[in-house]
Amino acid sequence: MHLQHALFFTSVCLASPLAAQDGDWLQFRGTNGSSVASETSLPAFGPEEGTRWSTDVPAGHSSPCVVGGRIVLTGFADGKNVLVAIDRATGETAWTKEFAAGEQRPYFHPDAVPALSSPVSDGERVVAYFETYGIVATDLDGKLLWEKRLAHPGYVFGVGGSMLLFDGLLVLGRDGAPEAATLVMDVTDGSEVYRIDRIAFGESHGTPYLWRNADRDEFVIGGSNKVCSYDPGTGELLWFVDGTTSFPCTTPIGDEDTLYFAAWSTSNAEGRSFWEGAFARSLEITDAEVDDPALLFQRLDQNADGSVVPDEVPECRAKDAFGFLDRDQSGSWTLEELLTASENAGATGQNVMVAVARGAAGDASSKVRWTWTRGLPYVASPLLYGGRIWLFKSGGLATCLDAKTGKAIFDRERLSDRSEYYMSPVGVAGKVVVASAEGTVYVLDAKADDLVVEREVPFGADMFATPAIVGDTMYLRSATKLWAFGAPEE
Repeated sequence: MHLQHALFFTSVCLASPLAAQDGDWLQFRGTNGSSVASETSLPAFGPEEGTRWSTDVPAGHSSPCVVGGRIVLTGFADGKNVLVAIDRATGETAWTKEFAAGEQRPYFHPDAVPALSSPVSDGERVVAYFETYGIVATDLDGKLLWEKRLAHPGYVFGVGGSMLLFDGLLVLGRDGAPEAATLVMDVTDGSEVYRIDRIAFGESHGTPYLWRNADRDEFVIGGSNKVCSYDPGTGELLWFVDGTTSFPCTTPIGDEDTLYFAAWSTSNAEGRSFWEGAFARSLEITDAEVDDPALLFQRLDQNADGSVVPDEVPECRAKDAFGFLDRDQSGSWTLEELLTASENAGATGQNVMVAVARGAAGDASSKVRWTWTRGLPYVASPLLYGGRIWLFKSGGLATCLDAKTGKAIFDRERLSDRSEYYMSPVGVAGKVVVASAEGTVYVLDAKADDLVVEREVPFGADMFATPAIVGDTMYLRSATKLWAFGAPEE
């Protein structure tokens, strides 16, 4: 069976068109998953600057997929899953496909929406994944080619990960879903080529990453407490690193020699890290409150009635997940519930970044070149750009590391917007572009030895999607609007 898989992989490599097309951005973080825009420049942009066009789109947080003359997005409107294509030159809607929403379940976080997963393309077709429907594939004109219905994964935070598409293979991670597997399919018809058993892994939200290093191709998945690499032709495990975070939401990145994976979650945070992760967007946590969280509860309990209701909690991650911490669903927190939340942290694994050398086999702990444990991202995947690793932590903390040594160039420097950071940063023209969830977009100097903010552009709109930068145009999506910034196309 593995030989058949390997022969299929070889045949699609030979038969499929070249994945990377000039002027395309074919999947989450770009055609090669690097989040780097090559041979291009960064246009002027802003709510009233450099706008070629803007258009309303169905609500969602998926990133733009740019293929040919189309920009394709997923959304949710009128109780239906939506796949929409926008004309790249004019911003007009080229076509829309709707799919039944199916079973709806309540989310435990206000930022979770049905349309989180980004569509992918191979230049001939577009493929999208909806948590309440499954996988759908269309041609570039919107004609349905095939669909694959899948059971609701049961995630209480929505589906944060996207699909990986390379060499005719479509890869979808379903850790923690009913089948608990990574599905590898033929993109031409959706038929299963093989699946990787992931029953030992809990829920996760990263996107599989194709690592094309100097030795071989691998695809790498960050799962609960373990990052794993697999042979793309057979699905056989190549190597693993144990002890990573238990609830990863980030995607790996690599160069020809090293694979980098960084993830942080509340379940692996303890002490100050836990309380700052929960409240630091709005509150400065004192040492006394870290030592005795009852003091923090007293500060929150403004009317001193022994309970904390949502109106008493400032904007922060803990308020976003208020219902998750409200164990008895009474509409308020007790001191015991708050203390229980902190005691349940410190789960197996740790919040850590690992740099794994190529050529690993089996337990790759001896191949870990360096590790880093501060300023780690919750959702925004690390950026590898110009020999540096960029990390953006919730609360507006930016860290820059030397990729070869893991030494800090600067460590947890503060941006002005202290909200969440969901957008994965993009490297372009010697700059780093990143945005807060509340809509402040930053342009940073990618070569400076300190945090240098060249531009700070407030949009006043929720921003979660990673932008697509192709040619001299940036396509930027908020929850309900898509902008094209740059000079008009001739």
